[in-house]
Amino acid sequence: MSYRVEGFGGTGSFDEGTSLLLTGPPALTDEQLFDVVTPRRGETAVIVTTNTSASRVAEELLDRGAAGDQVGIIDCTSQESDVDDDGVRVRQLGSPGDLTGISLEFAKLLDDEGDDAQVRVGFASVSTALMYTEQQTLFRFLHVFTARISSGGMFGTFAMDPGMHDEQAYNTIRAVFDAESEVADDGVASLRGMGFEG
Repeated sequence: MSYRVEGFGGTGSFDEGTSLLLTGPPALTDEQLFDVVTPRRGETAVIVTTNTSASRVAEELLDRGAAGDQVGIIDCTSQESDVDDDGVRVRQLGSPGDLTGISLEFAKLLDDEGDDAQVRVGFASVSTALMYTEQQTLFRFLHVFTARISSGGMFGTFAMDPGMHDEQAYNTIRAVFDAESEVADDGVASLRGMGFEG
C-alpha cells in the first residue's frame, strides 16, 4: 500500500512508513501540509498543531474533502477549541513543548483506529515546537515519533521554517526525515530523499 498525493510534479505516491519534511515559510508549508495529509477513502488523519487553531485545521481538511470522523487533532496552541463538526476528535494540550503529552494523545488516537488503519500524520510546525523545547529533546522525540510512523505503516508530513533557526539546528532536525521538500511561492520547488514514486 502507498499514500497518493498531488503537487509533487503531478500525482504520485509515498511509501508506507515515509516521513516527509516540508520546508519554507509557514503560510506555504501549512497549505502544502493540509493538501498532503487530507485523508482519502479508507484513511484517517492525525494532525499535531502547534501554530494553528484546531478549528482552522478541521476546516482546511473538511474543505479538501475529508469527513469529520476521518480527522483527529492534537491542539497544542492553548486556544479554545470550537470545532463545529462533531465527528472530529480534538485533544488539547497546554503547550507546544509538551512532547510527552503529544506522544500519549497520539497513541490514544491511534488506538481508536485499529492495527490495519491507513493513517496520514501531520505536524505543523516543528519550528514552533523548537521554540518551546531544547533542540536535542525535540530531536529525540522526532526520532521516536518517525520510527512509530515507519513501524505503523503510516505517512508523516512535518512543516519547518529554516529561516527561524540556525543552520546547525536545521541540519540536525532534518536528518530525522526520509525525504524533504522545499516549498516555494509557485508550489513545490524540489523533492529529495526516499519513499516517493511519481
